[in-house]
Amino acid sequence: MNTIEMQSVTALAHLRACIMFFMDLSEQCGYSVKDQITLYQNVKPLFVNKPTFIVINKIDVTRPEDLPEDEQIMLKEIAERDGAQIVQLSCHTDEGVIDVRNTACDKLLAARVDFKLKGNKINEVINKIHLAEPIARDDIPRTPFIPEQVKGRPLYDMKDPKRRKLERDLEAEGGGPGVFSVDLKKKYLLKNDEWKYDAIPEIIDGKNIIDFVDPDIAEKLDALEREEQKLEAEGYYDSAEEMVDSEEEETKRLAEIIKEKKKLIIQAHRAKKMMKNRPVMPRTVITKSVEEMEEQLGQLGLDASAIRGRSLTRKRKRTETDDMDVDYPPSSPQASRSISVARSKSAVRDRSIAGLADTKQQKETEKQKKLSQRKSNLLAKVGESDRSIKVKRPKHLFSSKMTNGKKDWR
Repeated sequence: MNTIEMQSVTALAHLRACIMFFMDLSEQCGYSVKDQITLYQNVKPLFVNKPTFIVINKIDVTRPEDLPEDEQIMLKEIAERDGAQIVQLSCHTDEGVIDVRNTACDKLLAARVDFKLKGNKINEVINKIHLAEPIARDDIPRTPFIPEQVKGRPLYDMKDPKRRKLERDLEAEGGGPGVFSVDLKKKYLLKNDEWKYDAIPEIIDGKNIIDFVDPDIAEKLDALEREEQKLEAEGYYDSAEEMVDSEEEETKRLAEIIKEKKKLIIQAHRAKKMMKNRPVMPRTVITKSVEEMEEQLGQLGLDASAIRGRSLTRKRKRTETDDMDVDYPPSSPQASRSISVARSKSAVRDRSIAGLADTKQQKETEKQKKLSQRKSNLLAKVGESDRSIKVKRPKHLFSSKMTNGKKDWR
């Protein structure tokens, strides 16, 4: 054996395992039976105090009974002298494989239990284990109770056509998984077996629903449908005139008015929505005639006759400059003076009070302006555009920058 094979064999000495030494009696592995026995005797010292099995493989080709007599004697001497158990299997036909595995596992488990019982730790554990046994109050033997029906029941065999049916068999007969539905009521223990499949009553508000169910409802519905079909065939509904009372007429009229009003509201909303993306003319440019103003005031329920009379009586006063249309040269002082006067007249009007009707609105506007400026005044700001510096010396810029030593601000 090479180094790796020797290491693997030596490792068996340190493992708490079951040793299974395989032998090929057909000699198809390239080694004779005597060489295999010699190999077992060489590695046998490593298997001391461990359950050992000599596994005879390929029994489908050669069995121990087919060996010469001297080789059979050698195998028996090994088994008797070393306490090894001889088992047989065939990996080709799977004969004896499961039996050998179960035998080896059982023996290994028994060996491990014996090893633990021989140790020192068993005394610490055995004190914590207590097996409770019932106290015998009399000499009457109390054996386990097994029903007679179970005692006489034959063993289950899949190949027996008269075997008892399991749920698996019922499932196959009922269509298989996904189709078969398990019957959960057949094992109910009731006084009368006919009660198993009775409908369970449904209770709502302390009352049984079945008490309010008419058992003849289906027949009554059929009779009603037949009567309806008979009336239709005779033309009973064709001759009936539609009777409409005054309340229905009033309801229909109100419904039409509401429908029309709703349609107008939708149209106005759509028109207003479309105007948002269009340019809007300022009010100073929009001109309205007296007729349009009268019509608008009339819709609001106001009398517009006074506006009509005022517009007819009001006339423009002509000034002296209007009567005397004099053209001054552009370089003359009179022309420059007239231009400056016109500019001064246009600049006299205060824009802060433009559009205000009276003094009361002016005072209210001034009050609101001061209220809106109060916050800026408290913060000593000139206005909303005044620059604001929240922190004059940010800590992340002025900490841990000492030349001598270090200040950890965290």
